[in-house]
Amino acid sequence: MVKWYGFEFLVICTGKYGDIPVIPKFPDNKGPEVFKGKVVHTLDYCKLDQEESTRLLKGNKVVIVGYKKSAIDLAVECAEANQGEEGQACTMVVRTLHWTVPHYSVWGLPFYMFYSTRASQFLHQTPNQGFLRTLLCHMLSPMRRTISKVIEWYLTWKLPLEKYGLKPDHPFEEDYASCQMAILPENFFSEADKGKIGFKRCSKWWFWEGGIELEEGSCRLDADVVVLATGFDGKHKLKAIVPDPFRSLLEFPSGMMPLYRGTINPMIPNMAFVGYIESVSNLHTAELRCKWLSRLVDDKFKLPSIEKMIDQIRKEMEIMTKATRFYKRSCISTFSINHSDEICEEMGWRSWRKNNCIF
Repeated sequence: MVKWYGFEFLVICTGKYGDIPVIPKFPDNKGPEVFKGKVVHTLDYCKLDQEESTRLLKGNKVVIVGYKKSAIDLAVECAEANQGEEGQACTMVVRTLHWTVPHYSVWGLPFYMFYSTRASQFLHQTPNQGFLRTLLCHMLSPMRRTISKVIEWYLTWKLPLEKYGLKPDHPFEEDYASCQMAILPENFFSEADKGKIGFKRCSKWWFWEGGIELEEGSCRLDADVVVLATGFDGKHKLKAIVPDPFRSLLEFPSGMMPLYRGTINPMIPNMAFVGYIESVSNLHTAELRCKWLSRLVDDKFKLPSIEKMIDQIRKEMEIMTKATRFYKRSCISTFSINHSDEICEEMGWRSWRKNNCIF
């Protein structure tokens, strides 16, 4: 029985990850149906307890498709489950390389100093900046590129990226600007050195009865288990919730979600979205947006006009598209402090803790 409930305001907090997996599309007769082994998505794998996951991985030839956070963690779990001479190596099939970080410091300095302070973010563009700030950003762009290059030198020195063909061609800054900087498990490359984790670069692949076949080089990988670490479709999940005619307004043609202050779609009334715009500190930005939203609902302040909100969204999107080729993730990491400042000012709060630069 369907029950209807009426509310004055709806907040959707279902998130971008989980529930609906992204499953690659395959040519006819080359999908999972022809494979005689087992195919699971990380969505299903994360529901297994330790005993079940060990039973799935131990003694089996495992292929992991993907090279982001879930795939990297899963590769280490697979290697740990296959210790000893009888253990099988797992193979990661990598389409797009991304920079990975072994810990939260670079050359002995805390990582946040490079990108998450007011001084470091001054080198990056922000929405609503004036002519002088725009000019300074342009003049200081060599310093911004140098910081990215210094971090790349450190990671290449610290990690065997070139040895395994895992050094990305794009700057580190682009992964930071798209919130795709994964923290490596401590023993990831030590397991690779022991031969427990292997890597294959490939853009297209499909199944055959004994495993998967890679387009590049017509290479076949034998497998008992194939794990798809191919991500989640958060927008599809939203479209299943939001009714017409608003469903078509959930994203711009660019594929990005138009959210004012990362929360309000100006074209959808009486509805808010929390958890869809990312930063490198999601807990902080999500909490601040929730405080902003609660004060908005309590009529503590008023929203600007629809035109002004859309203009603000377009400015933020323009910065994202210029900062990284992976802009569809909607990440504000390079101007997160400015984003928080503007939210505070809109609520009538002081965005600076100090009265001046010293006190």
